[in-house]
Amino acid sequence: MMSLRVTQQQVDTWKKRIQRDGLKGSTYFCQHGGTVWVSASADHQAICHKVLGRDSGTSSLASYLRWDDVGAVALVELLYAIETA
Repeated sequence: MMSLRVTQQQVDTWKKRIQRDGLKGSTYFCQHGGTVWVSASADHQAICHKVLGRDSGTSSLASYLRWDDVGAVALVELLYAIETA
C-alpha cells in the first residue's frame, strides 16, 4: 500500500492537498465558514465520483471538479478510497 501525502501552502492554510504515488493529480479538502468542499483532478476524480457521487461542477480551475458540502464520514471514506485505489 502506498502512503498518502497531505500538504498545505503557507498562505492558503484553509485547503489541504492529498496526493498518492501511483495516482495522477490531487484531491483538495477546502474549508471555509464551517463547510467543507472537495476539489479533484485527473485520477482522483474517478475516486471522488465513486465515494461522493455527482460533482457540483468545475472548480476555479477547469481541470478540477468540485463536490460541495462534504460531511465528515464521506471525507474519511474518501481518504481510505484514495489510499487503497
